[in-house]
Amino acid sequence: NVIQIIEGVEINNFGQQGNLGRYPIHFHMCDDVSGSIISKNVVHHSNQRGFVIHGSHNVQIVDNVAFEIFGHCYFTEDGIETGNIFKHNLGAVIRMPANIIPNENDHSPAVFWITNPNNHWIENVA
Repeated sequence: NVIQIIEGVEINNFGQQGNLGRYPIHFHMCDDVSGSIISKNVVHHSNQRGFVIHGSHNVQIVDNVAFEIFGHCYFTEDGIETGNIFKHNLGAVIRMPANIIPNENDHSPAVFWITNPNNHWIENVA
């Protein structure tokens, strides 16, 4: 339960297509990380997804831009994630990856993949 801050970073050509867990920004099973902020970052030309929240709660994802992404862009992974705030984010040009992770749902990728309504989605643009 460590507060994490990622702010003002450009991430280009990250992610490993077809490999589970290999994403540009990935909060993986962090539990309650209240106070954590992902803000004012740009992820582009990602090979596998964009901003992934998995088994983590109360992260603020604010004022980010993502484009030219293979797979889902802003993504809550299992549906157990709660209290996360996605606010003022922009996503564009989302594409189906050539190598899809087995048993995953990137066949129809979305800018905002919402698996649990107990998160906050505020003034985002796709």
